[in-house]
Amino acid sequence: MARPSSRRTRDTAAPPAAAGNSSLGSLTPSTSGPGEARGLPLRDQMDALYHDTIRVSEAARRWFDGPGRLWREELPPEPALAAALECLAVTTRLLGVMNWLLDPAHQSDDPAAPLLCLQPVPCPLPEPLPASHPLLTDDGGGPIVRASRDVLARAHQLANTHGDAL
Repeated sequence: MARPSSRRTRDTAAPPAAAGNSSLGSLTPSTSGPGEARGLPLRDQMDALYHDTIRVSEAARRWFDGPGRLWREELPPEPALAAALECLAVTTRLLGVMNWLLDPAHQSDDPAAPLLCLQPVPCPLPEPLPASHPLLTDDGGGPIVRASRDVLARAHQLANTHGDAL
């Protein structure tokens, strides 16, 4: 059941475009940052992270399967391999966050009850990409890479903050 929300959201439809960042759509998170998220109850923070993870996943699929695939085909072999590996890492991060968000250990049998103790996130935080990485260039999927790292960092922050008894 969808819960009414007073959080600001933006339309995430991607405009039709050639390869490049213009086809990514909006990757703006539902919450504007950690300061705003801190004021929300934990369940609302988890819901916002869930919606942001879905939004980033949809943008990643659109870009990786469409203009991103065509863009990678034009790259020399080494940068194409680096881009393909980071695309897999983006998918792994997003699946790890989604798996963690849906962990039944976080929920009680009563949906109205508060969340239980949050488990650690099973996906480690990645090392920063070098500035020369092909996905961070103007034609790459840099916003998706950064957004996938941001949702993972937010999951780790929630787990660290709420990993003890609530």
